[in-house]
Amino acid sequence: MAYCPKCGIKVEEDNRPCPLCSFHIPKVNEKRDAVVRVRKFPKTANPYPAYLRRVLNRIFIFITLLVFLAVCLLFYIDYEVNEMFTWSRYSNLSILAGWVFLYFSFGYLQSFYKVIIGIGLDAFILLLGLDILNGSLQWFFPLAFPIVAGTTVISISYWSVIRALSVRGFNMIGFFFMAIVILSMWINFFIHNYRNETNPFNWLIVTVLQIIPVLLVMIYVKYGMPERIKQKIARKFHL
Repeated sequence: MAYCPKCGIKVEEDNRPCPLCSFHIPKVNEKRDAVVRVRKFPKTANPYPAYLRRVLNRIFIFITLLVFLAVCLLFYIDYEVNEMFTWSRYSNLSILAGWVFLYFSFGYLQSFYKVIIGIGLDAFILLLGLDILNGSLQWFFPLAFPIVAGTTVISISYWSVIRALSVRGFNMIGFFFMAIVILSMWINFFIHNYRNETNPFNWLIVTVLQIIPVLLVMIYVKYGMPERIKQKIARKFHL
């Protein structure tokens, strides 16, 4: 349906001129005008993420080349000096594990869970390899394995709780400190167990002494800190 531009009555598209005022009604292609109106404005797009991704890719490629050169150089120096590979095996394994850690840190995996699991596996392989190169598996299974596994599980649990409860602001910091305390308790237990110094009573005392300061700080931030200071800190750290 069209309208007469002079008198404003509704007219059929094929009525030429207007049946009321005899004004000549120009022919309008509504489909073409709709396409023109749609294409008038360009699509909105933020070029910054693509630019940042290209920069990070170039940096990572440069680091990869440096890692390759460093590994080759260390193997060459070790073989020239000792006529066999000795210390370079430890160094190069650590360098390669660091390169894998950078790969997960450069945002190539979008899932936070995959990043945590990937870093955990990287730490497992590194520590297992160092213990094997040492000639025997003395400390990996009783010490390194449970510590890395506990760190991975606690990290995944922390992120899951944050997402499930939609925790924001100071509450996120509080949950983070609680996760750190639990992780410290876990590591402390296996270190003492590895040294055959495990005393449940002493371990319980140390655990309580670690939890109490964190709880006191969380209670003060929740109920005692002035709202003005909370807002200032939140703006400062984008909480």
